[in-house]
Amino acid sequence: MQSLEFYHNLYNELVSLKGLTNLDLLKKSSELGRQLKLSGFQQESDYCFNILLGLLQKVIKEGKVHLALVIEGLIYGSFVKTTETEDHYFKCFNMWSGALQDLGRKHTRDLHGGRDPRKICFVMQNAVLLGHTEVMLTIVDAWRKMGLEADIYLAGLGGLDPPFKTILDARKITYIPLAGPNNAPLPLDQSVALLQDRLEQLNIQTAVWLSIATIASFALAARLAPRQVFWSVKFHPVFLPEVDVHLCGGHEAETERVYHGKTWTVSPFPLTLSHKENSPSDVQNIRAAFPKDAILLGSLAREEKLNSPGFLMAVGGLLARNPQAHFLWTGRSQPEVVLTTFKNFGVADRCHFIGWVDSNLYAEVLDIFLETFPFGCGITGFQAMSHGTPFLSMEGMDTLYGYQLHGGVMQRTHGRPMTRADYEALEILTAADQAHYMELAQKLIDDPAYRKAIGAREKAYVQSERDAVPRYAQRMWTNITTLSE
Repeated sequence: MQSLEFYHNLYNELVSLKGLTNLDLLKKSSELGRQLKLSGFQQESDYCFNILLGLLQKVIKEGKVHLALVIEGLIYGSFVKTTETEDHYFKCFNMWSGALQDLGRKHTRDLHGGRDPRKICFVMQNAVLLGHTEVMLTIVDAWRKMGLEADIYLAGLGGLDPPFKTILDARKITYIPLAGPNNAPLPLDQSVALLQDRLEQLNIQTAVWLSIATIASFALAARLAPRQVFWSVKFHPVFLPEVDVHLCGGHEAETERVYHGKTWTVSPFPLTLSHKENSPSDVQNIRAAFPKDAILLGSLAREEKLNSPGFLMAVGGLLARNPQAHFLWTGRSQPEVVLTTFKNFGVADRCHFIGWVDSNLYAEVLDIFLETFPFGCGITGFQAMSHGTPFLSMEGMDTLYGYQLHGGVMQRTHGRPMTRADYEALEILTAADQAHYMELAQKLIDDPAYRKAIGAREKAYVQSERDAVPRYAQRMWTNITTLSE
């Protein structure tokens, strides 16, 4: 971890530049802006962001597709995903998505009907095993078990992680390579064009864009297939008229959700991976590094999710009042704003950064899983509940409560407003606000019997979600394939 002075000096160096003239400088501005933001230098980070945004708008006007998509990716990685909220994602993408869509429409091809409606291609930036791809694989596995007839393809615009190819082959999912001679990466505009060619050659009627919004504005506006689906398992920052249905998660009782004035079709999806038993000795070996009376709190998430003032204040407050409590947190790096908060509360010595770890193992190591907010923890949260580790969520549309339970709460209360007691009685223990979050966390810390009861209740909920996978898969199938008939 570099010092704050180091990043500030780099910022001053960047300001002194007359302009960015090559990709190295673009990347430098992007990474510098990210580090400045995570170190608390928001004004300086905004300067870097505006440099890249201005260049993005310029190259879009000049029709430089590859460079535009590269810059969009840099902005996304450094300035968008470092603040995990629905509104922030929409505000950022709204600055350039329309212009990228217009550029994509200049590359539209005439798509003739008559393609095979049983052929579906999932499209993603990089073909690698991540949370959203695991969700997709769970749906495909269910389709196979249900005997639904479909030829499934997958394309990765940015390339393929070799181990992922083995996973695809085992499921008879055909990977569509989008590389040049000798497997060399292609410029992104050429990858999109090649994908258009391959989908036509393979007679694929339906393209399902999987979740991450970068490149989507251009590629879907250029049209990849006669029928197009955008399936978000996260935020909802782009909406295109060329897309036939925009799919989002939600409760089974919901059919639609409105994001930023646009209607999305609800198609519940499973976050329940296959349960994996851990070796008791592995669990105990990790716990042995802490005092015997320690209560291990934790959040298993990317570091960007922890970059939330409200959540950090909650963690710092809990540790300050509970000297036996320790906090384990994950990520690829340690943002200075996180470290500073722990230092200010005087609890830094009981906050343990564990890096990028086996989340299934640590989900069982923890005594209490504290979900980040306002953007929560999906698959890792379910892993914790699967092991009977009590999980505390927060009211909000982007937590596990929001995705899994919100759409059904009015059925419980017959339309009356939810009370704190109502939230506490949900299948996932949920706080109504930050003060309630602190109270419930404290109760979990103080009362082992309560921890055990909540863990058992949430473990049963995980099983109910596993039982629901065929229903979710059937609904997803209907939402995708009815467009292809």
